[in-house]
Amino acid sequence: MDDKHWWQRALALESEDRMSEAEQLIQDAIPNLYAAASVAELYAQRLLRLRQAGDLDGARQAFRDAERWIHYYASQATSGGEGLALSRERDAFLQGLTAALGEAPAR
Repeated sequence: MDDKHWWQRALALESEDRMSEAEQLIQDAIPNLYAAASVAELYAQRLLRLRQAGDLDGARQAFRDAERWIHYYASQATSGGEGLALSRERDAFLQGLTAALGEAPAR
């Protein structure tokens, strides 16, 4: 796949509720720890789309999926300094998700 089109394709798959395919596409396009952050971002976009459509249950599930991926991203740190940096990114991302949804849903 052309490198510049993978994100648009992942968004298209998300809009078709083909999330496992979108996740795999991202992981294939980004062969490093940033794939997890990108999948988390895809779920954040899904949260926004579903919330706008009035699907709060779906938006809450997207939150939980984004949360799972961003935690995985932070867990891939290979040093203390990197761990601190990735944990800060994770925490800021989760604050943004909470603000976008208006709540932090129960797990």
